[in-house]
Amino acid sequence: MNKKNFGLKLAILLLNIFVVSSGATAATIPLMIKSFSNVNPTLIELTMTVSSLGIIVFTPISNILADKIGIKSTIILGLFIIFLSGIVPALSNNFGLIFTSRIGIGIGTGLLASYSQSLIISLFSGKEQQQLLGWSSVVQGLGMFLMTFLAGVLLNYGWHMAYWVNAVALPVLLMFFAYIPKNLRIDQENNKSEKPENNSRKINGKIWLLALFIFLFNSIFAFVSIKFATLVIEKGYGTAQDASTLLGIMSFAMAAGGFIYMALPQTIKNFSLSISIGCGLLAFFIFSVSNSLLVSSIGVILVGISVSMTMVSTMSSVGAFTSPAQVPFSTSVVMTIANIGTLVAPYTAQGFGALFKNNSAEFTFICGTVIFGILLIFVLWIGFNYKKLVYHSNK
Repeated sequence: MNKKNFGLKLAILLLNIFVVSSGATAATIPLMIKSFSNVNPTLIELTMTVSSLGIIVFTPISNILADKIGIKSTIILGLFIIFLSGIVPALSNNFGLIFTSRIGIGIGTGLLASYSQSLIISLFSGKEQQQLLGWSSVVQGLGMFLMTFLAGVLLNYGWHMAYWVNAVALPVLLMFFAYIPKNLRIDQENNKSEKPENNSRKINGKIWLLALFIFLFNSIFAFVSIKFATLVIEKGYGTAQDASTLLGIMSFAMAAGGFIYMALPQTIKNFSLSISIGCGLLAFFIFSVSNSLLVSSIGVILVGISVSMTMVSTMSSVGAFTSPAQVPFSTSVVMTIANIGTLVAPYTAQGFGALFKNNSAEFTFICGTVIFGILLIFVLWIGFNYKKLVYHSNK
């Protein structure tokens, strides 16, 4: 029984690797810009975020598909698509095909993304749920760290080789096939006591506020994926490989963010978003003023902690602010809107540059610092009003 339960938990946790893995090859951007000199650099940068387009469309579809073929089959299909699409850039020099394959990664991710969190929220409760949400960030961070590190190593043999890191989807697929019961349902635990009339796909205003918040967060955080390597090269204190190494450290810090979240007392957890956004604000300020790899490494550690704590805190708040029966669909909506933010990030950066007539990577991070300051005010309000925002049954 325990072994079976452990296998179930491990398989669900491993899904978190792929929620952010599309950015593991971010350090290839400068080399791809040189390789495809006839392609608009912004379009090449978009390869790091265009996967969000597939996630946006297929995250809601995953719920409908799961009703027809089951949750397990839906997730396995997603992993298979990630594997096939992920290795295309390693095998092709056709930019159109590479760009399309990045959308394919998003399709696969969209089929499994919401389940990486909603399965935890729906199947587990109390302290166990909070611990698993924390562990989801740890697994996400360590997985991203290993993939980014390996991509950096492979980058020494050419940017094509870096994309072989996506082959990790295959063993995870096999593990999920082995450990997850075919009849897995998302309403096994907490939803049993939910009244039928509450089992709707309506989204309350608190969830829309969280969705708006995570949209803004993702659209700014994605600057790290699309502009950090350029920043390091532009300011002359490192190479693309150096940037990849630092991005690997950031991913490792994401794991640390999960541990920090788990260690926080419940009263402090109400302000976990404030802590995470504060870390992000400081990180972007550091990127804006840094002229060395050492100083920037402090920034990547802080931003890694910020992104993991922000995601786990947001998903925990989704579970707290709505009824159990509405969690799966609410999670899908929040994650969909979050990925819209990631998708438009290159154009957000481009828009700041056009508005203020400054297209430098350094200025992009200065703009991000200002936005993080605004977000900090919002999440402080959430922290002080958390108990009022928590969902209460009318029973």
